[in-house]
Amino acid sequence: MSTPQLRPGKSLTIFGIAGSTIAQIAPAFSFYFGMAVIAAGAGIGAPLVILVAAIAMTIVGFSVAAFAQKHPSNGSLVTFLGLSFGGVIGTATAVLFTAAYILLLASVMLVVGGWVADSLQSFYNIQISWIPLTIIFTVIAWFLTISGIDRSTRVATAAMIIEVAILLLVSIFVIVNPPAQLSAAPFLPSSISNGLEGLGLGFPLAVFLFIGFENSVALAEESEQPQRNIPRAVLTSIGLMGLLYLIVAYCTVEGFGNNAAALAKSSIPFMDLAQKYLGGLAVLAALAGFTSAAGTLLAGSNNLSRVIFNSAREGLFPAPLAQVSKRFGTPIVALTIPAILALAIALIVGIGSGGWLTGYSYVSSLGSIPLIIIYGAINVAVIFYKPLGLSPLRRYVLPVIGLISIAIPFWALIQPGQPAPVNLFPWIVLVLLILALLYSWWKVKTDPALPSRIGATGPGALAEESFVETTVTASSVTNEEEVSESGSSLAASAATQPEESAEVDKQATEAKELVQVAEAPQADQEDDEQELAKVAEAPQADQEGDAQEPDSAGTKDKAAQSE
Repeated sequence: MSTPQLRPGKSLTIFGIAGSTIAQIAPAFSFYFGMAVIAAGAGIGAPLVILVAAIAMTIVGFSVAAFAQKHPSNGSLVTFLGLSFGGVIGTATAVLFTAAYILLLASVMLVVGGWVADSLQSFYNIQISWIPLTIIFTVIAWFLTISGIDRSTRVATAAMIIEVAILLLVSIFVIVNPPAQLSAAPFLPSSISNGLEGLGLGFPLAVFLFIGFENSVALAEESEQPQRNIPRAVLTSIGLMGLLYLIVAYCTVEGFGNNAAALAKSSIPFMDLAQKYLGGLAVLAALAGFTSAAGTLLAGSNNLSRVIFNSAREGLFPAPLAQVSKRFGTPIVALTIPAILALAIALIVGIGSGGWLTGYSYVSSLGSIPLIIIYGAINVAVIFYKPLGLSPLRRYVLPVIGLISIAIPFWALIQPGQPAPVNLFPWIVLVLLILALLYSWWKVKTDPALPSRIGATGPGALAEESFVETTVTASSVTNEEEVSESGSSLAASAATQPEESAEVDKQATEAKELVQVAEAPQADQEDDEQELAKVAEAPQADQEGDAQEPDSAGTKDKAAQSE
């Protein structure tokens, strides 16, 4: 039985891969909700904190890129940890990754519907509940992801371009017409409120701005030259997002006149700047928030579905989850079930918490914890997985720095003393981790060959399998043709054997006739010689006759005389 494979209508180029990754990072809505919290902790030094976070995530990105170059796989981080630490850890990672992303997708669904509802109320005084909007946009996103990776990625990339363009547009207006003289203060360490304490408060939120950078890894099977393009897309996406965040954060701080108090009072500082500089066109900034949320919903769904599909294909999850749409070539079951679960969580938490915004903060925080654990584990894996063949700098130094960088936001999520129900989230994740390990232990115990299948269905392995199947098929066809040709030859020989025998007899007869023709002149010559001999002997006989005749006459005379 052949291995299930995805069939993209058109393979993704590095532009499409990077576009999908940036779309999942969601620069607009991530910045909208993150900047106020970062500024609350770090003050006008927020851009510098974002710079530090960008460097830290780039280091983590190097670890992911190293694995992606060696083992490109739709299994993404699941494959990397499974190859490094075995089947139990690999399977547990698949469970944690799936749970984390279902929660994060639920938070995005809340934002899509809630942001549109609030924007319609603010700009056009149209009141619509966020609930039906969330359901409608989720169904549309599901349909786009089902219909093909190339189509959904194009839509996500287009949405990303729109949001980036609007972010830069407002930033340009601020630079051209700042409320005060532009300064370098936002990048000075002295500008961070309360020094290291302010850095510690702002840094975790700054790291969260980059969540989703691993999106491109899960698209390996549907991408052109994945061993080259996937690592480049990972690092390029982090670099471009870091640069964009620095520009927009700097312009936001400058737009508020480097006033930390005024910045702290704004719930969404960038929207306030858009209304100040764009006036009635501030609706464009609201549009950027919507396209950002919609883009990350598409890209995140594609990411999660590929990981689930690959996990089912390798035996970590039930096999039906690896079912591929015959029409679109997409993992239809792995797209549908998570979408249903995420939508249910979004509606239950959103309604239960009293609003989409509160529900978003709860679900996104809970989903971030297991994902941060996986990010940290990847750095550890680079140290222990020797086949990567990295230099000491990339194998030891950078992963340790990356691990420390991840530990800071992780502690911010699980530290004691947080209000309910956030204080329960670490315990919920701990229970989830225990259940994941128990399931993984049972799975490996009942299927001892499972560890060997992890990473065995990447693009390289599938290409090799396809080559072997093609070779065997071609060999079988060749053998069948040879047998067929041999049978045809024997049949033709049997059919023509009487004709060939007749032909041989004919040729023998002709040969005899030729021999006879060749012998005929000799026979004629012998006959002529015999005739000539007879002619030559004839006169001699006549002479002998003549001689005998006198003798005969003399005898007669003697006889007569005697008488």
